Amino acid sequence: MSLKRIYDFSGRLHRKLTCFWTRDIYYVTDKANWSFYWDGYYITTGLKERWKLRAHVIHDPWGLKRQIIHFGDRYAYLNGPLRGLHPSNQVFLTWFHGDPIDPNPNMQHLFEILPEATQYIEKIVVTCHISKEILVELGIPETKIVVIPLGVDLSKFLPLMIESRLKVRASLGIPDDVICVGSFQKDGAGWEEGIEPKLVKGPDIFLEVVSSLYTHFKNLLILLTGPARGYVKQQLEKMGIPYIHRYLSNYYDIVPYFQALDLYIISSRSEGGPKALLESWATGVPVVSTRVGMPADLIEHGKNGMLAELEDVKDLANHSIALIEDDGLQERCRRQALDDVKHYDWSLIADRYYQELYKPFL
Repeated sequence: MSLKRIYDFSGRLHRKLTCFWTRDIYYVTDKANWSFYWDGYYITTGLKERWKLRAHVIHDPWGLKRQIIHFGDRYAYLNGPLRGLHPSNQVFLTWFHGDPIDPNPNMQHLFEILPEATQYIEKIVVTCHISKEILVELGIPETKIVVIPLGVDLSKFLPLMIESRLKVRASLGIPDDVICVGSFQKDGAGWEEGIEPKLVKGPDIFLEVVSSLYTHFKNLLILLTGPARGYVKQQLEKMGIPYIHRYLSNYYDIVPYFQALDLYIISSRSEGGPKALLESWATGVPVVSTRVGMPADLIEHGKNGMLAELEDVKDLANHSIALIEDDGLQERCRRQALDDVKHYDWSLIADRYYQELYKPFL
């Protein structure tokens, strides 16, 4: 064999081996600049910075071969052609939340297609144990499911001393003497006004709770962010409860809104997160939550927050009143939460994605 033929053959072999063994990680989100995107951003950033991996956030993975593809947006995969991806790829999927009895046809479709799709998926990531239990009951093998919670950027979400906090409140138009309660999640149908409530997020429960609080605290102010808050705003106006609503286009703009709060309320009926739990903890804000998602896993009642059962308006209101009026309880929960949240910095969560998901394929 001539030297040229040996050189050509070795070059082709090298290219084939390199193509086979060198895998990038592609985290798939939709094109909206919201929650899914930021999950992908922090996970891929952590993989690149700590493990020196090639990791990317993309929207269209269908032409890839011999790569690791993680669908952070389950809709993109489960509503797509399941066999459309080349079989040489390793596929991962994140499943945040959902209930098989949810009448929403979109949710019903996801539950119908997931068992079939599982044969093409290496691992399904859930953010809490409630979601894991639901998938196991659906018939998904437990060995396919990995529980990895969401994270928080502890370099951005920071607690403030009282003087700085008052300045933040002044910059947002929030008086010093009000009790400021936050709700920052999208809880209306669609992406416009959101007059039709998205009941899984519990906006009706939230309104009942703040109505009860308003009978105790006439200096109550509700702070809202996010799209589709029309239902909550409409009902607050009917009840005469003052509120401020801001739609924020930049994710990091939400930090001072957390820092301005006295209390954050999670009233959902179902959750995978929410991120607001960790973001509240990181900014030193006490949390009252229903027993959903990550709060069910992470909140120790009376130690780092307060828990109530689903739709339990009375307990949600009583726990909120206790955190507002009992300075000792408030401070204990705040300090413990600030300590606990250190375990959920996005850099540590990205490490778990590497160790528990991708490492065997790299």
